Amino acid sequence: MTGAGRGLGREFAKLLADRGASVLVNDVGVSADSHRYVSGSDSDSDSDVTDPAQTVAEEIRAAGGSAIANRADVTDSAGVAALVEQAVSEWGRIDIVINNAGIVLRAPFLELTPQTFSKSFDVHVVGAFNVSRAAWDHMLKQGYGRILNVCSTNGVVFGIPESAAYDAAKGGLAGLTRTMAVEASGSGINVNALLPGGDTRARRSTSVVKPQIDSRASLVAPGACWLVHEDCAESGSFFTCSTGRMGTVFTGLGVGFQTTPDNFTLERVREHWTSISSDEPFFVPKVIDDYQEFRLRSFGSAEE
Repeated sequence: MTGAGRGLGREFAKLLADRGASVLVNDVGVSADSHRYVSGSDSDSDSDVTDPAQTVAEEIRAAGGSAIANRADVTDSAGVAALVEQAVSEWGRIDIVINNAGIVLRAPFLELTPQTFSKSFDVHVVGAFNVSRAAWDHMLKQGYGRILNVCSTNGVVFGIPESAAYDAAKGGLAGLTRTMAVEASGSGINVNALLPGGDTRARRSTSVVKPQIDSRASLVAPGACWLVHEDCAESGSFFTCSTGRMGTVFTGLGVGFQTTPDNFTLERVREHWTSISSDEPFFVPKVIDDYQEFRLRSFGSAEE
């Protein structure tokens, strides 16, 4: 599990270990966005921990669980390959990957540099790709695996001011999740995404309004752990989880307006804009074949 030294990742690791999983706790130990954090801003009171991966691994072992620490940078493919091999060498297989490592680099759009934008993408998207790809062959050979990508409502559901780099990266991770799930179909590997909300130092350091309700990071852990459980058959799906609530997130397509190609003009678009821009009725395709079948049905009933 990446990004498991603090916040949400720490809670995921501890609950998995409590339920019998052996956990590789990965955390690079330093934060590229550490300037955002002020003393005491971390609800886990571990802002000053210099080796969070080792600290969490020791906490798990002290509670009777099985855990080892790893400090690889998820953007380093060689380091990530060694991370996966460390887990396989220690326990003989790798059943679960949770891609939780992330950074939040905020800036107004006009002040956002290409370097900052790329750094966010590298951690959230390239990092998840690196870890999943390194574990993929092991999972294929054993005919079993569970991968959970930690996305966000930011960028997947809506945008947040001054968060273009973060939101774009989380949107990219959502696309990666969908394709991984499709390619894993029938292999025994399930791939899903979690859109969490928890009271962590990252969340406290943003300007996003927080709900005045219980938003402990530990309340997200049961949802995350269910999505990587052997009894969870879900794949290719997205779920929000926070404050004791969990629910599905889906991308729906409005039925819109269909005419014949010869009649599809700028004037027809303007004339039928109410139908085109409406989200009712809608349908939710799971794979591209669903979408293609919908298009063919629509074309067959086109208005003249």
